[in-house]
Amino acid sequence: MAGLAPRWAVAAFAADVFFVLLFAFAGRQSHDSGPALVVLRIAWPFLAGLVVAWAVLVWRRWPAARTWPAGVVVWLGTYVIGMVLRGLTGEGLAPAFLVVSILFLGLTLVGWRGYVSAKLHYRSRRLAE
Repeated sequence: MAGLAPRWAVAAFAADVFFVLLFAFAGRQSHDSGPALVVLRIAWPFLAGLVVAWAVLVWRRWPAARTWPAGVVVWLGTYVIGMVLRGLTGEGLAPAFLVVSILFLGLTLVGWRGYVSAKLHYRSRRLAE
């Protein structure tokens, strides 16, 4: 799957799902104190976008843990498809939500990949010394 051993691909996908759910949970906490199922109502368009983005990773055989191109594809695919689905279903697309969403999803979906890449790079340099 996507250039990783299957268990690492599953872990990478799980990390992405976690951050999308965290995004939805944070939004719910900030604006809506309704039932916990509200998190899924907020998250589903972005989770759908995430699945499509991951399908592209698998199809292109890009390593899922890399920042480029995988992280950027996952980030922008999740964001764009999520927003399109929100718009098509009549959910809000307030400008502040658009900005917060792209920043949070970028920071988390690309950020964890950058952290892992830096950590692996540092570790390999230390082993080479």
